[in-house]
Amino acid sequence: MRPYIGTSLAPFYFEQRNNNFDYSNGPELNHTSFPLLGGLTFNSKNHLIELGLAWNYQNQQDYYISRSQIEKINTPPFYATLSYRYMLETTLSAEKDWESGRTKEVTDILAERGRLNGLYIGAGISSAFWLKQSEYNVATRPYINKYSTSIMPDFTLGYYLHRPDLNLAIGYRGYGASSNTYGAVQQLNRKSLLFEATKYLFDYHGFVPFIGLTISYENLSFKENFEGQRTFDVEEIKFGYGLTFGWDIRPNRIQSWILRTNLRWYPNLFLEVEPKTKVSFDNLEFNFIQLIIYPNRMIKRKPNR
Repeated sequence: MRPYIGTSLAPFYFEQRNNNFDYSNGPELNHTSFPLLGGLTFNSKNHLIELGLAWNYQNQQDYYISRSQIEKINTPPFYATLSYRYMLETTLSAEKDWESGRTKEVTDILAERGRLNGLYIGAGISSAFWLKQSEYNVATRPYINKYSTSIMPDFTLGYYLHRPDLNLAIGYRGYGASSNTYGAVQQLNRKSLLFEATKYLFDYHGFVPFIGLTISYENLSFKENFEGQRTFDVEEIKFGYGLTFGWDIRPNRIQSWILRTNLRWYPNLFLEVEPKTKVSFDNLEFNFIQLIIYPNRMIKRKPNR
């Protein structure tokens, strides 16, 4: 039995209705907090059971109870957690070859022959955090806050270069967001085809961070109905530019598959809906776990000279 302390990334959602209005749907409040955690972990072989307590110290938020009136809402600051985890070890069998130097020998031979360069494919579930309220809503619909976190699949096709230790990749993501607040119904959609180049920075016992640049071909759209009347139906195709950073869990460079975490930030991506008024697509995409597979490494080859 061991105590633990920590924090977590915790999206928070709140919405209420006011049936005294013709349009009763209130705004969906979307807020990401970092509650403090503490508790006890019981460990038996590969099994973990955790009982904990979380303190959400950011439990007070502003909320529009009408189109013009703001009130503060309070949610419970404390809540209990109970979890079960199973530890799965996939690289322990390779430890003996790593310690004996066999892994390095095989890596060097395959690198000389160019066999560590090659295509890879990746797939995972990603999310997009809408970082700020759109200029259009600030000016016209202040009661519509940031949109809720979007969830979408994330697919990648890339090529890995061993000597410079970098990736060249193309990927596709499509997702949207919507809001139905006091008679204003908004729908946003984004379809994005990207090309990115990322360079690994260092290798700390299999934890390998990287950073790079992204250019994307974007199809952005925004639709709005206000009190039953269509007010906007705007679509634009444009290029976007962003930063990519993250890390791989890479025990060695001859693995046929690894796990990757991606974060992509587009700091100035927007759709202009009327002169000098923008709808922001300034999002942080967070792909927590992506499975990366190297098909050419799945074919067993003898590395002897």
